[in-house]
Amino acid sequence: MPDHPNTPTPNTRARRRVRHRGRAADPVELASRLTERDRSLLRLLDEHRVLTSGQIADLLPFPTLNRAQRRLLQLWHWHVPDRFRHPAANGALTGWRYALGVAGHGVLAAMRGATPPRPHTVREQVLRLATDPRLAHLLGINDVLAALTRHARGSEDAELRLWHGERSAATDCGGLARPDALIVYREHGATLVACYEHDTGTEPLTRVADKLDGYAELARAGGPHPAREVQQRHGFWVLFGLRSPTREAHLRERLSAADRTGAALADGDVPWHIATTSDLATPAGPVWLPLHTRQRRRLADLART
Repeated sequence: MPDHPNTPTPNTRARRRVRHRGRAADPVELASRLTERDRSLLRLLDEHRVLTSGQIADLLPFPTLNRAQRRLLQLWHWHVPDRFRHPAANGALTGWRYALGVAGHGVLAAMRGATPPRPHTVREQVLRLATDPRLAHLLGINDVLAALTRHARGSEDAELRLWHGERSAATDCGGLARPDALIVYREHGATLVACYEHDTGTEPLTRVADKLDGYAELARAGGPHPAREVQQRHGFWVLFGLRSPTREAHLRERLSAADRTGAALADGDVPWHIATTSDLATPAGPVWLPLHTRQRRRLADLART
């Protein structure tokens, strides 16, 4: 006899078990279940705020995306991360986006000897993140991080030594500039220090170009804090990633008019340089076009400039 239309089938019951979770596990017991890779995930979510399962698979790393998704599901059941998704333009749902959950905050606070936020505070943070109009901007920044990490892992000569998210990057720059990320990248013996600006087309280009004032102040102050000994010799770069070649061309016109990286440098300023791209799928590749040049260069080539 066929099932009644309202009677859950075994597959339906399985899907419901996946979607719903119980109360968080005992914190002490939970801490004993977490691997070192899980703890690295806590630190990543704390630094970068929101990551997709694909980004997490690249950053930790997992051998496959499926393995990453299965572990994330288990951790979600334990309230380690929280997650959300949105309707896409075609009506389907996006993939899951992960943020630190209640238990994740608890374990991370214990690792640091700090007091965790209250559960309702964590839930409010996740809700604000899920409704943040800058969410696409955050995910775009983290796409570049994941792509550069994937490249470095597959190369014997490349190393992403540091990638600080926007909050840590602002501190690195002493509040004089507020880049979306601060990067220290090494390849073939050359080290690049770069402030990264990710543009999604929501700001007027004039406002984007106005950010050069802050970087000029940063150059006068000695550059970003990490790897200052490198900057004394080679300076630092400001990298702009844009959404289209047309917008990149228009921004370059404004950056050239406002450029303060060459003759405008004062005595004692740390040298700094500007490059742009509209191709962020392979950020280590020959996609970066320095200002006042016509040849695109690899990230490693910028490090040797």
